[in-house]
Amino acid sequence: MPYHLLYPLFSSVTFVFGVMLVKQGISRGASPWTPTFVANLWLAIAFGAVGISQGEMLPISGWWPAAAIGLCFVLGQLFTYLAFQLGDVSVATPVFGVKVLIVAVLMALVTGEIVPARIWFGAILAASGVALVQSTGLKQSREKRRSISITIGLVMTAALMLSLFDIALQHWGPQYRSTLLLPAMFAAAFVLSLGFLPWVDSVKSLRKQGAFRWILAGTLLMALQAVSMSWSLSRYGDAARINIVYSLRSLWGVLIAWSLAHLMGGAEAEHGRRIMLTRLAGAVLLTGAVVLAITA
Repeated sequence: MPYHLLYPLFSSVTFVFGVMLVKQGISRGASPWTPTFVANLWLAIAFGAVGISQGEMLPISGWWPAAAIGLCFVLGQLFTYLAFQLGDVSVATPVFGVKVLIVAVLMALVTGEIVPARIWFGAILAASGVALVQSTGLKQSREKRRSISITIGLVMTAALMLSLFDIALQHWGPQYRSTLLLPAMFAAAFVLSLGFLPWVDSVKSLRKQGAFRWILAGTLLMALQAVSMSWSLSRYGDAARINIVYSLRSLWGVLIAWSLAHLMGGAEAEHGRRIMLTRLAGAVLLTGAVVLAITA
């Protein structure tokens, strides 16, 4: 395995732990706008230091691409946190597997190439995986079924925004140099996040809710995995294979959430073995669809 694929492998695991910690904070009353803002603050600080160390700025011609990429990133983040506010980790995370298929289709549309038959077959397989995940709510209450459907819709929207982020970063990263584009992009993302301030919880409020440490730790992990993915995409390109490895979070999301449910809480602790095995089967189908569509 090329060593640059270790970055998305690391991100795939870190993402799951990050969202589990953030979900703990949100379940205690924190707003989903809060982790979006805080994660972007960490990223702005980290890449601000990188930008300062370069001793030069991104050319003016790169400012609008940086802002556009930052907007896609912020929207992807926001819809991600909204999905995890509403739904289980073991529901939302597997559905993120469709992101790789979205990237493949969008890349084909951008380049003008015909979408290969294997991509469409992979999409059908992925749809089957999503249907399996969604089916775990059929015997539950109407409210729970609605929650699962909305969660899947939010995840699909987040996946679309983050797919656009990947493609744009792969396109403009080599052109403007990663060490110049990434600081400007994350600075733009943070500036856009300032618009969330009216809905962001104060430190005092987070401490009172008992959510502060969860949000702090979770957003640090989410920022760390975003750094790893952004660096690998802008430095090496190879969006298809990087996203294949990153899609393993579909499996980790079910396995880790299920394994740690009794320790960290969460709805997974209340579900029976049949429901969790069905969700795991859906995650396996989604992962298989990704590998088939991109590598066949």
